[in-house]
Order: sequence, then C-alpha cells, then structure tokens
Amino acid sequence: SSNIERQSALTADISRRKDIVIENILNKGQYTFDNALFIINPFKYVPLSGLLIFNTDAPCKVKYTIKGIRGSKDYTNCDSTWTDRHQVPILGMYDGTINIIKYSLLDKDGNETNSRTIRIKLPRTNPVLRNCIQTSKTSSASLPFIMATGGYSEANYAFDSHGNIRWYLIMPVHPYGVHMLENGHIIVPDKRMKRPNYGNAHSVLAYEMDFLGRIYRNIYHQSGFHHWIISKENDGNILAATSSRYDTYMENSIDEIDKNTGEIVRSLNVNDIFDSTYITRYDWAHVNSFEYIPEEDAVIASFRNIHTIAKINLHTKELIWILANPVFYKKTAQADKVLKPDADIKWFFQQHGIKILERTNTCGVKKLRIMLFDNHTANRRPVDYFDGAKQSNIMVFTIDETNMTAKMDKFIPVPLSITRSNVEFDKENNCIYAMCANIKDDDVNSRAKIMGFDYSTNECITDISCTNDYFIAKFIDFNLGNIKNTATEDTPVFIGELYGPVLSESLPENFNAEKYLTDEFEEDLHFSLYGNILRISCKDHTVLKVFLYNKSKIYTQYFDDTQQQTKIFKEHVYTILIPLSSLEKGKYQIAVEYQHSDYINDIKNGLLNTRYWIEIK
Repeated sequence: SSNIERQSALTADISRRKDIVIENILNKGQYTFDNALFIINPFKYVPLSGLLIFNTDAPCKVKYTIKGIRGSKDYTNCDSTWTDRHQVPILGMYDGTINIIKYSLLDKDGNETNSRTIRIKLPRTNPVLRNCIQTSKTSSASLPFIMATGGYSEANYAFDSHGNIRWYLIMPVHPYGVHMLENGHIIVPDKRMKRPNYGNAHSVLAYEMDFLGRIYRNIYHQSGFHHWIISKENDGNILAATSSRYDTYMENSIDEIDKNTGEIVRSLNVNDIFDSTYITRYDWAHVNSFEYIPEEDAVIASFRNIHTIAKINLHTKELIWILANPVFYKKTAQADKVLKPDADIKWFFQQHGIKILERTNTCGVKKLRIMLFDNHTANRRPVDYFDGAKQSNIMVFTIDETNMTAKMDKFIPVPLSITRSNVEFDKENNCIYAMCANIKDDDVNSRAKIMGFDYSTNECITDISCTNDYFIAKFIDFNLGNIKNTATEDTPVFIGELYGPVLSESLPENFNAEKYLTDEFEEDLHFSLYGNILRISCKDHTVLKVFLYNKSKIYTQYFDDTQQQTKIFKEHVYTILIPLSSLEKGKYQIAVEYQHSDYINDIKNGLLNTRYWIEIK
C-alpha cells in the first residue's frame, strides 16, 4: 500500500490478458466466417491495425486484400497458418476513410474456397502525419512500404509509394526510433523511462512488440539503450548500443543481451580497443550503428565522432581493421589496422547507417562490400582534411580483408543531412536509397527526403519529401507469420534488470526529517507507482538520490554517478525508475536529494523529505 498515485503502464502483461480474451472468444466458437469479429486496433498502439477473429469447420489459410485508394494499388497479404481457429492480423489499412477488405479462405494448394467483403472505417491520423509525404518521383520496390522512425517529430509510421500512411505507432518512442529484429518483431525503447547520462539520457525500458501492437515482453537495461539495437541471426540474442558510464564515457559500448533472461552476456567497451589519442570527450566514439557477422562473431561498427568504420571481433575484442583516412590514425597505436585506400577514394565524415551488402571468399581472398550514409559534417571532430562540401553522400566500399585494402565503388551526392540518416539497397530492382533524415540544405524545401538511384546509372528514380524528420527509414512488409501470440505460462513478462537501491548505514548527517519539499519543488517532481517500481518524473539530473527509510532500514538509490555535459539536455523531462523488489518488508518514508533545474549555472542542492510513503508486504 502507499499514498502514491498508481498508474497503468505499457506492459506485456496487458497484451497477455488481451490474448487470453481472444483465445476465450475462439473457444466459444460464436464467430464464423460469415459472421467474423473485427477488432480495430486490438492492442491500442497501432490505430491502422485490426484483428479478424472467427472459427471454421475445417483447417484452412486466410488471405485478405485491401482495395487501393488515393492512387495506391490493392494490397494483399496472407496468413499461412493452417488452422480452424483464426485470428488474422489486418495491416496496411488507410486512415480517415472506409477500407474495403476482401478476405478469403484458401485450401492447402492455395485455391480460394470462399470469400467475403467487409467495410471498416478508420479515423484520421494525428495531425503530425497528415499530408506529411509528397512524392515527385516513384519507382517499383521489392517491399511495399517505407517505415520512417525516430527523430524529434515523435512520428513512427509507414507509408506506400503514393505517400499514403498505412501504419503508425502511438507510443512515446525514443528519438532513435524502433529497431527491427530477426524474428520480425520490433524493439521500441520508451522515451519516458530513462536514466541520467553524460549527455542524452538513455531509455532503460524497451518493449519487444509486433506490428499489430502486441507487446511480448518488457526489457530493462541498467545503463539504457541508445542509437542501435539488432538481434543476432544465429541465436536471437540482442546486440544493443549502450554506454560504459563507470569510466565517465557514453555511447561507447555494445552489449549482448540474453533473449530469454535479459542478462548482459558480454559487453564491448571501445575505450579498450583504441588508444587514448581521441578519447578527448565524453562521447568521443559515438557508436551509432553496426552489423553482425555470425560466422566470425564480429561486428562492423560506425563511430561517428572519429569518422571511422571498424571491424571488431566480439569474442577476442580484437580490432581487425579500420576504414578511415590513414592520416587520422598516423600517430596512433592503431595505424597498422587502417586499410590501404585506393587512389580515387573519397572520405566520409560523421557517417551513419553502416550496412553489409555482400560477403565473398574466393580463392582464399575475403572481401566485404559495405555501404554507409556520409553525413559529411565535421563539427564534432574537426580535421584538416575535411573539404567543407555542403552535401551528404551515398558511399559503397569493397574491403579486401585478406590484403587489407579498401576501394570506393559508389559515390552519389545527396542533400546535406547533418545527422542521423541511412542507406538501403533493393537488390531485386538494383536500386540504392539515401534516407536523408535531417536535412539542412538551403536548396531543399523539406525536413527530410528519401531518394532512390539506379545503381548502374546513378539516375534518381525516386524522390519523396517528408515534412517530419526521422532517425532512419527502411523498406518493410508485414509478415503475418511473425504476428502471433507465442507466450506460454513460463514466458516472463519482464526480463533484464535496473539499478536498484542499496542498503545504507544511515541517512546523510544534514538530513532534517522536518524539511519537506516545497510547493515549487512539488511541481517539478511527480511520483507514481507501477507494480513494484517507484517512478519519479523530473528534469534531467535534478534528483541525485532517493532514500527509502524507516526506523530499522535505510535504502539509497543513486542517480549522481553522471554529470550533465551538454546544456541542451538539462531541460529534458523524463521518468527515473526505482525498483522496490529488493526492499525488506515494512513501511518506508521517501526522501530525495534534489538539485535545482538551473544546476549548470547555480547549484542548489537540498535533502528534502516528502510526504510520500510505501509499504512493502
């Protein structure tokens, strides 16, 4: 019990309960093919989604087609599950109109045995997404939708080649957006639940979710996630960009997280890989993307703030090679790891979105083709060889790993996108795409762009303008086979762990139990409870410690292990989390060590009691 407000939260537990309701509906058998139940937005996070529920006398598959409107073609998808208990995800609908959907039963040979047509009216999207896409050139793509995610517009959505929004997420997502996993799910870091850091606070809670909005589990991480999360294709474990924190550095680590328990299996701190030459600032490396090579247990990673792409063995923590201007590493201990460039090579600056195109091993010569988005700015790490060109670029390289050489295969200028962004390749149509996520170009009248080029001729064949910025954009389709409830009674709702309070010998000497939070401070701090987690919403780095105490026990939760280094982040408001599961039974009073929000210029610390209490039973 407590006198603190209890709040609901985004949890896998809520999704589990909804899945139980759906199973009970199917158990009753009250909905048939001719009288199917259609639930709009069944999990409440994807407004342009639906779930079609019915039973059939015999097992079959289900196909559906959404009739095209507003210039878009018909969209067809198939749930290949062979069953007589159907819960068919319907994705790809339009907003603000009546969707005409034909759904059909298929036999084992794919022949249609019956069909019906329904009309589903959906509301308009939120104002941020209305008319946000303008297409001046379009071309065929192997996948039907483009998902733009992240950025400061807080829009995470997918659209078709005619600019019609066909999917969007209503969740408070971190500006780095959602991340695709090998199993077809997405990882959604919660923008609100963070832990203070040396710069931008990291999300300590993420959700594994499918495109229907079903949350499979909550994933906690002590120091938090930032730019990049992928899953290993060989064992499904998660590789996440994190921060070491304990050594006063951030955005410099990659953690492997056990997919079943959330335990950190191993951690790579790149401070241990490079010498100290460029470790001159708290985010000196700025890991912003990476690809995994399972056969070698290695990553190809992008380090924005040192204009570097590097290959690192995760098992041995060995730096294998570096793709960068050799001049940059000439006086470092890593000089012998730098690939020898060909004569015509151009250099990238503060790049993003590293991606592997191809790996070959012919006659003992190992080669690797990679592509990246060259943002082509050097404000974070000025260098003498920066040419100052006001453009970004698509770049493709062939790395000869046997002979330690690098050759530039492709260089396509695009509008200047100063941060974020990525490159995609459509092999089926031989087209390469620049996802220009944050344009600052006087000649371009849009916040972001998506530009496709014929790989052979460099001709621009796709030009899409976006009114919203984003972090990355990707081509997607909805694989209905990945959108199923896979949870069992033994599947944990939460995995991973947070930093928790530790047992202390005493309260600080200058603590006065009669000195309470004033009305001014009460407005700055908001306390709430969800389950066994105490949550405090506050400005960045204003709560330094939280004390939970009674006459016999004192627990302290520390949030003072970092200092804010960047003024732009000090006004950020987010929620810090205090897990209560380690506390012994009893009733605890709550106090805080509070630092006023103008702390960068005028430090005003105070040990303040609150009128809040919690009882652990």
